[in-house]
Order: sequence, then C-alpha cells, then structure tokens
Amino acid sequence: MRGSSPTTSQWWEDRLVADYREYRWRLLLEPMCRRMEKWKAGELTTEEMDRAFEECYRHITELRHILNQRTDRAALLIQVLDREWFEEWVREHTPPPGAPVIAPPE
Repeated sequence: MRGSSPTTSQWWEDRLVADYREYRWRLLLEPMCRRMEKWKAGELTTEEMDRAFEECYRHITELRHILNQRTDRAALLIQVLDREWFEEWVREHTPPPGAPVIAPPE
C-alpha cells in the first residue's frame, strides 16, 4: 500500500482494492483449478476446458477494467458494481473520516 497510515482515506482505499482483488481472483481461479483437476483426470474434455477458459477470460477482462483504474476510482467502482461484497467488507473496515463512501441505494 502507498505507505499511508491505517487512519487515512488513501490507506483505506488501497486496502479495499487489494482485498477486492484477492476476493475476485479467488472466485476466478478456484473453480478453474477444480476444472483443471477434472480435465487432468479425464472427466472434462478439452472443448469443455476451452469454454471454461473463455468464460474465465471474460471475467478477468471485467476485473481488469475495474482494477486498472486509479485506486480512488477503483474503490468507488467496487462500491457500485459489487455492493453486496462491499457492504460485508466495510462492516469490518470502518472508513476513516473523509473516505469516499457511496451511500447505499434506498
């Protein structure tokens, strides 16, 4: 993280983006690992793996569009695009004063 104190908005945004990156990559890679094991055991065809990789690639592209933004923008996008995950995360990571937090929709 950018060397900020855990009480700064910048540190909080960095942590949000880093935790989200870890969460989303696990969502993508854990199923792919299971599929690869099934493929290796002869339980999935190469064609099925091709489709799985294509689906995974679409999700990776989406994730990169979020994570390749400046950290402050990525933090806002996460709040909007994955509200459920964010609301769970923010319960354990109280935003410091001045942190840009988007209010939940009414």
